[in-house]
Amino acid sequence: MTSHVLHHFPISRARFANAPAEPGGTKAKATEDMAANSHREAIYSVLQYLDRHNLGEAARTLERESGLFFCLPYFEECFIHGAFDEAEEYFNGFTTVHDNMYSTNVVFVLRWHKFLEAVDENNRDEAHTILHEELSTFLLYNPNLIERGTEIMNLENFRTYEGLQEYGEPVMARTSEMMDVRRCLEANPLLSGKIRYRIPNANGGRGPANLVLPPPPLPAVMPVLPPPLPAAPAASPAGSEPLPLIVLRCGPGYFMLVPRGFI
Repeated sequence: MTSHVLHHFPISRARFANAPAEPGGTKAKATEDMAANSHREAIYSVLQYLDRHNLGEAARTLERESGLFFCLPYFEECFIHGAFDEAEEYFNGFTTVHDNMYSTNVVFVLRWHKFLEAVDENNRDEAHTILHEELSTFLLYNPNLIERGTEIMNLENFRTYEGLQEYGEPVMARTSEMMDVRRCLEANPLLSGKIRYRIPNANGGRGPANLVLPPPPLPAVMPVLPPPLPAAPAASPAGSEPLPLIVLRCGPGYFMLVPRGFI
């Protein structure tokens, strides 16, 4: 919650020369922080109640609309089992596609796998729509994306395309991809302190955790999204050939704003 700025007007120094300074700003901020913490704790208590009583839909709606807690198990389940629209709708309660590079990569992966699923099911009309209406927003970062997607879409077996030979059963492929997506989620500053993890509950079962675990430490200086590419492709560091892809640094590793295996 954004704190209020207190404006202090000039007063007589002689009258208050020996008077201690009133820490009004500190008190106001402390009061506001206490109110914010109380609100957060109240929301979390409600979420715990909803989860305990199997009211998951209500819990996820409250998380999304409050923007205070992000249920990682729910997002993982949506992505792995192909509920891409539900996953993106939930994610949009916390951040949007161009907020930072972590958000951009997560939304890209969701839409890219949605595209691959349509191709895999031989639904060319849907794949064409996804490619030109949902993936086109990423042309700022990969100008070859539509061209490559069209090539994939027109193949009889898209798994013969370079970089997709290891794309096997869709659920297994998305389970593998989720490892990188999770790292982007945990490194995203807009989700800092909000992620709820799955841990064993008191009865030995599994459910959303009763704790909010912090993400790994963020780098001291956050990288920013690159500007739109010029018409001519950028040269590689060695100057030998152009780089067809833009590489975005993400925490301790590197994530590409391109389909896995396209480098």
